[in-house]
Amino acid sequence: MKKYLIFTFALGIIALLTISSETIAVDSCLECHSNSAKMKEIGFPQFTVTNEDAQKQAKMPASCTDCHLGNPSDQTKDGAHKGLLRLYYVKSKGLQAVTRDKLEKYKPESIEPRGKNPVVELLPKVEKDGKSVKDPEVATILFHDKNPEDLSFNYPVQEKTCGACHPKQVKELRKTAMGHNAKQMLYRTWTDKKVGPHNCGVWFVDGYDEIAKNTKVPFTKEMSAINQKACNICHVGCLDCHYAPKKKDPSDPTLGSHTFTKNVSAQSCYGGGRGSVCHAGPEDRRRGAGYIGGHYSNPTGATPDIHYSKGLLCTDCHDTPAKDKKLLHGQVKRQASCSKCHDSAVKSVAKSVHRKVSCEACHVQDVGAYTGTFWGPGKMAGIKTPFFKYKEYYGIMREPILIKDQKGRWIPVKPYAMAVMNQKADGGLKPGLAWRFPKNLPDLERTDDAYAFVGLLSGLPANDNALAWIQMDKMSHKYGKARKCESCHTKDGEQRQDVSWKYADAGAEPFEGKHTVIANKNGLFIKDMQATTEIKVKEGWKIEDFAPWYYLKDKWQVKGNFSIPTIKKKAVYGKEQSRYENVIKTGEAYHK
Repeated sequence: MKKYLIFTFALGIIALLTISSETIAVDSCLECHSNSAKMKEIGFPQFTVTNEDAQKQAKMPASCTDCHLGNPSDQTKDGAHKGLLRLYYVKSKGLQAVTRDKLEKYKPESIEPRGKNPVVELLPKVEKDGKSVKDPEVATILFHDKNPEDLSFNYPVQEKTCGACHPKQVKELRKTAMGHNAKQMLYRTWTDKKVGPHNCGVWFVDGYDEIAKNTKVPFTKEMSAINQKACNICHVGCLDCHYAPKKKDPSDPTLGSHTFTKNVSAQSCYGGGRGSVCHAGPEDRRRGAGYIGGHYSNPTGATPDIHYSKGLLCTDCHDTPAKDKKLLHGQVKRQASCSKCHDSAVKSVAKSVHRKVSCEACHVQDVGAYTGTFWGPGKMAGIKTPFFKYKEYYGIMREPILIKDQKGRWIPVKPYAMAVMNQKADGGLKPGLAWRFPKNLPDLERTDDAYAFVGLLSGLPANDNALAWIQMDKMSHKYGKARKCESCHTKDGEQRQDVSWKYADAGAEPFEGKHTVIANKNGLFIKDMQATTEIKVKEGWKIEDFAPWYYLKDKWQVKGNFSIPTIKKKAVYGKEQSRYENVIKTGEAYHK
């Protein structure tokens, strides 16, 4: 019995020593960071944080090393920081991921929102003309679960950190479109017969051989890599959705540089203050019918979607595993149903003359963002490439063009001219309207986006030939009051939209321009694309690098019937029009 007690006591001592050594190992990070006097002494008071602070903000019982790794058993600064996961700043030149101390304008700051612009509130600021502006040296920031080499999601790191406590979620994320960048990976070449050319470009690295083979000018692997890094910035990891740093507030211990959120906010979906990345890019900057609008839109100040104004999150409409148990972690249903909240209205429309018209066809207006995009020779992050994206032709189309989708419903799209220059062949693509995904694909794999292939155009002084198409993304957001009846129902069914824009990208001083989009029984046309102010080309560029339309004129056109059926029963139309006008005056419900 005595031997047993001695043995048990010895085991207890060993256990206590083990716990003590583990505590010391974990707490060694805090020997500096929890000591405010010491952090002030070494010049970094803003990085003072206690384990209690971090756990209250994160709402997780994680230690420093659980999330940041590192080498806590080493008592020296450099030794303890070896292998440490930290925030990376992506330099505008070379898209190189570096720690903050490697920036020219180094000013150590804790990560928290700053400034009045939510698009860039997490990015470092500099003083310019007496104002605090985004540091031009920094393109964006990367959170700890990204790979600093290629800027993509770092799964090995994620498995050691988030995955240690959330293995199921990390494993499932790898299988999702969001987790493995599925959508862009589908675009391997500019001439893919299955999905066609796309505004986002191509998956440059995996498609390099085919892309280079069809490019008339040199296209090296270094050029390919820099293009791919620019794409990887937008694709997400765990922290992009769930890490939500806040300004520290003494009255609320959950707010600070370690704040996490379970329910993903609309701002997180839009890049969370790191610039126009994630959904801010494709929604507000490309499609121009984004959810948040305001600072995120371009031109800025667009009216937000009525649902955003009412406080709805993206995930209130787009199902996640929280609502649909069949979904994997990180899966979000792209298609949303209005009947969730507006069942009676949806049923009313289904019985009306508009039963083949989608809700957004009437309720989306003032579509902004890109009005033209051209991939031509230039510099990406300081490196020459034949595929620089000249995209900042920003303007507004007052009402989108309506086309029939694959199921015969009328949907809104924003047609605009696109081309990629210096191509050898068209890859066998056929001119005309095409859909990126077949209608029989499930919602999780399908979009309702279309494009109209134009052809391989010649006639440029340089950069011939231009593989041209008309981008036709479906508009799904910025719901508001319905457009007027006469905006669709014209005498001959023709749709016509005059678009004014301003160019503010590389190659020239800012200039203004305009064009007209026409959709009628003969086809879809982008006509009279022209500058309305002088084009002052910068040294080292040619006008055809960023404005092939200057020479190709009205060649963006495809055949087909894009007209809206003319009114046959004028009495019925007149009655419906009167009812709509009365609704506008009285505020009564139209769908009943």
